[in-house]
Amino acid sequence: MNFVIIEKNNNNVPSEHQLEAALKAVGGTPVASEGSPASRKVTFTGEVNHTDFENELINTVPRSRRTSWSFVWGDALQTSLISLGGKPVVSHTDYAQALNAILQATRKSVKIQIAPGDLETLKNAEYKLCFAKKVGDNAYNVVWQAYGKYAFTTSFSWVPQYQLFGTNSFDASVQVDVSTNLVDIGLGETSVLNKVGTLEEPRTGGKSTAITMINNYDTIHPGVNQVSTGVDGKLVSTPIYVATEEVVKGTVELEPVEKVLVWFEQKIQTSTMFSSSRSQSVEIDLTKNDNAVRLYSDGKWSTP
Repeated sequence: MNFVIIEKNNNNVPSEHQLEAALKAVGGTPVASEGSPASRKVTFTGEVNHTDFENELINTVPRSRRTSWSFVWGDALQTSLISLGGKPVVSHTDYAQALNAILQATRKSVKIQIAPGDLETLKNAEYKLCFAKKVGDNAYNVVWQAYGKYAFTTSFSWVPQYQLFGTNSFDASVQVDVSTNLVDIGLGETSVLNKVGTLEEPRTGGKSTAITMINNYDTIHPGVNQVSTGVDGKLVSTPIYVATEEVVKGTVELEPVEKVLVWFEQKIQTSTMFSSSRSQSVEIDLTKNDNAVRLYSDGKWSTP
């Protein structure tokens, strides 16, 4: 399965219908599409000439030109990795291109649809659309993102880019207050919280599906940020988890799970910690899929 991600430069990204039509015109068969005017991903089968597809969009979308959008092609992922493997020295540009391709290939996304009557009710009562991310067997406990500017259809996506931190407390209904420095870290990497309370640069090691902290400092609440893209199309890194109980010196493994919780709530902010279950919520399991759609209608969740 191939995919292409179209990202806004000078113009909004074409509609899903326009992208699918352009793919068909150059020999591709669209399978699924998702995203927002800032960024859309179209999954397809068949062989598609990249230049032909981009030219087709320029020729059919009004007021478009060569600099309107940028493209990330998923069918170039294998080629990128093979070319890197054949080089004794990898440049920063090569590495960045391959890393970007890998991240896009592992992107997960959910599309939330809201029935017109429910949307009006939620907006009038100033409810926010909220997301939380699962970590290990722990309960969801941090609002990953809370959006007030949602619409009939809202897309939310994320990639496996993480940051590790420590905080001195877990307080429900309070936003996360990071106490240590932040370090960029990946799955299968380990960072040491040293004796002065500084997280050191990560190194390879630990469980391949987890982020590992070696605590040489004192009692601390480990936490994790993850990168997501929301209704505004911007990439942001915000907390997905904070340990509810402080940990003592030793090793801690934090294992993100590809499950998200979605719900509506009033008077809530991104990065707010919580310790009770969220009412009228739905859990979406993406451990075996890359995307999902859920409909909220008559106060209930369903799969359309």
